[in-house]
Amino acid sequence: MADNPPFLKLSCSVQKYAWGKLGSSSEVARLASFENPEFLVDEKVPYAELWMGTHPSGPSTISSPHQLAGQLLSNWLICNTWALGEKTSVYSNGQLPFLLKVLSVNKALSIQAHPNKAHAEILHRIRPDLYPDPNHKPELGIALGHFEGFCGFRPFSEIQGFLLAVPELCGAIKGHKEEEDPVKGVVQLHNEANEETKKKALKAVFSALMNSPVVQSRSQLQSLVERVRSGNHPGVPLMEKALLLRLYDQYPGDIGCYAVFFLNYLCLQEGQAIFLAANEPHAYLYGDMVECMACSDNVVRAGLTPKYVDKDTLCQMLTYNMKSAQENLFVSAVHPLCPYVQVYEPPVTDFGVHRIIIPVSGEHFTLPVIPGPSTMVVICGVLQMECCGVVESLHKGIVIFLPANRSVRFINCTESAMVFRAYYNSQ
Repeated sequence: MADNPPFLKLSCSVQKYAWGKLGSSSEVARLASFENPEFLVDEKVPYAELWMGTHPSGPSTISSPHQLAGQLLSNWLICNTWALGEKTSVYSNGQLPFLLKVLSVNKALSIQAHPNKAHAEILHRIRPDLYPDPNHKPELGIALGHFEGFCGFRPFSEIQGFLLAVPELCGAIKGHKEEEDPVKGVVQLHNEANEETKKKALKAVFSALMNSPVVQSRSQLQSLVERVRSGNHPGVPLMEKALLLRLYDQYPGDIGCYAVFFLNYLCLQEGQAIFLAANEPHAYLYGDMVECMACSDNVVRAGLTPKYVDKDTLCQMLTYNMKSAQENLFVSAVHPLCPYVQVYEPPVTDFGVHRIIIPVSGEHFTLPVIPGPSTMVVICGVLQMECCGVVESLHKGIVIFLPANRSVRFINCTESAMVFRAYYNSQ
């Protein structure tokens, strides 16, 4: 059976980035400690991400069956390409094409975007130390509860309004060495102008802001924060005021604080999702989330981070698409054959995600069979899984790798369960 196991239990990597939630307040830490009682949680340490996949920066190892325990999943797949299915094996060069994660965010991540496939190959060739993968990184994030983030540029009229109403924002931008004033290029543009003209104007003003002299942008930001804190904040609504002060407290003087005037602020509730295609700006701010992406770790950053900032690359690569916050929500659907399964399938081949809610009942049900590989993580609940005649007990923190074409049945759910399943979306 070990030569052709029905499934594999995995032990997964935990990333302790500074922006993660501390200790047992982190869902990542709780999942890791439930899966492995020997995982000791330090209340002073941030536990930011749980990685479930084959990426070399955080590879998963096999914990069961015991004959395979300790092997890297990536090494096992090299010798067992049957587990990927024919289409996946060809597409992903013998590895998982997706990376499933759980994130626990305590403070803002960087203002960032991810390159498309062609651009990723160029960046990797030029700066492999900064861009470790020749692969794109589209992402889907599904909230586990209240979750906050920036996603995409605001509608043009909203950005216009802030440039007209916030003098310190304009003051930061005017340090840019260009003959034309990019602020005027936005505020004097009629709302009836075509979309490409608006995008060109937005690119000019955002690039000018990102490249403004540090002394000037920080001075203007400090003046803005002092004015807002004093209660004198016309032009800065209460929501933007709170966000600005929060970001400034986390990253004093950072140019990324100005993002409150350019990017949509989203508050997701459990089960709501966002999809981040290539070249779209975003930043996570707070909360717990399940995230799935193409197997890559390429990030182009422009603020709210102590890490390397590549403003020129980011400003050149962005699409400058403008949408409302509501338009940035990703719409899921109930699986037509299984009412317990919510389907999230973005317009990419690399991955799709199932969110599976299993009630306490005597009812047993079978998951849809997928022709490619999949990875499952149990977020909460107590139940059993039956696959190829083998029954496995599942609880919070358990991570399972399923080879292609496996039929899985959930049985004996004694505590309501939530399970996420990432898979190769070959449809």
